[in-house]
Amino acid sequence: MSSFDFLADPKILAVAENAAERVRARVAAGVRGEELLGACLDDIRATGYHTLTVPSALGGLGGSVLDACIAQERLSAALGSAGLAANMHLTYIGSTLVSGLWPPARLEAFLRGVVEQGWLINNLQAEAKMGSPARGGLPATTATRVEGGWRVDGRKRWSTAAPFLTHYAVGATVRSPGVPEHLGHFLVTAGAPGVSIDPTWHALTMRESASHDVVFEGVFVPDGDALYVSATGETFGRNLDQAPWHGLTFSATYLGIAVEARDWAVRFAAMRAPTNLGSPIGDLPAVRAKIGEMEALLLTARRMIFDTGRDWVEAKADRREVAAQVPLVKHVATNAAVRITDLALRVAGAVGLSEEHPLERCFRDVRSALIHPPLDDVALEGAARRALADAANEGT
Repeated sequence: MSSFDFLADPKILAVAENAAERVRARVAAGVRGEELLGACLDDIRATGYHTLTVPSALGGLGGSVLDACIAQERLSAALGSAGLAANMHLTYIGSTLVSGLWPPARLEAFLRGVVEQGWLINNLQAEAKMGSPARGGLPATTATRVEGGWRVDGRKRWSTAAPFLTHYAVGATVRSPGVPEHLGHFLVTAGAPGVSIDPTWHALTMRESASHDVVFEGVFVPDGDALYVSATGETFGRNLDQAPWHGLTFSATYLGIAVEARDWAVRFAAMRAPTNLGSPIGDLPAVRAKIGEMEALLLTARRMIFDTGRDWVEAKADRREVAAQVPLVKHVATNAAVRITDLALRVAGAVGLSEEHPLERCFRDVRSALIHPPLDDVALEGAARRALADAANEGT
């Protein structure tokens, strides 16, 4: 339990608890790899957790970004890969509801499918040569105009939960007569002719996440599923309302992994009593110092994530200022999560390296936080620019 649970909708918190308990049961049963993620996603859908960010008017739980953060911390503590897969889906829905990217009727129909048929989606943008889509540039994946729709060809990397999704949101370079090339967005149904999964995910971290490549070869996308194509070649821009839907929820997801590591390490320290010591290792000042540092890091990260989320939801501050803070929240919180797992491993020693304990998995999984945008250098550069601009303005 967290002292911040009071911030969440009780109904949503109960659903998150149920989903986390089911995922823990799957992990305890000894299922491994992609099979584990598939089973966990089935359990998540059975609880209705996948509807967390779908409006209640459409049958969803109607959760805010703050609700999503608190729930994601809870779920991700049970299994990081399950939390990551769920967050890709929930965050894309939450962001899409305020982005204006989807035609309203198409979005409503899709969200009803999420509620009634258990649809899952991920936003596939990353490519091998393009690097992070946040850095700009057009993808190598193309969408070429054909009769009645578009032909999509290309390959997307790091497609979390690829084998278990029902739909993909795909970014592609639009090629249409008389229109400058630009980034378009298309909805592709998993399993459509020409869609295949290349099992490329063999990574240190998030091993169960099935973040494989998805390949598109001559995939036909009807006009109704062309979510955004510009007649003048303009790329669809992000708006202010989308700001918290990536940095905050991903921070909470990775912090949940760190919470699991902290909880396990503290229990270990309270119970582990080597014969040469005659009392639990938690009595040692060096161990207590590490636990104290974990507590400080956890409190700081939670405060930053949840207070920022509450500021956004309750509009207690200028949203432009809150949006500018989100990259720094992600930077501080995810680095805190990495440090917490490091400290937890130092408390446990060699015991923590064993796969029979969750700490080994947590230690690996949380490292993925470092490569999720915004990257540390981007967050710090942005903060520095704003600080210098403010100082310059004050001096004039």
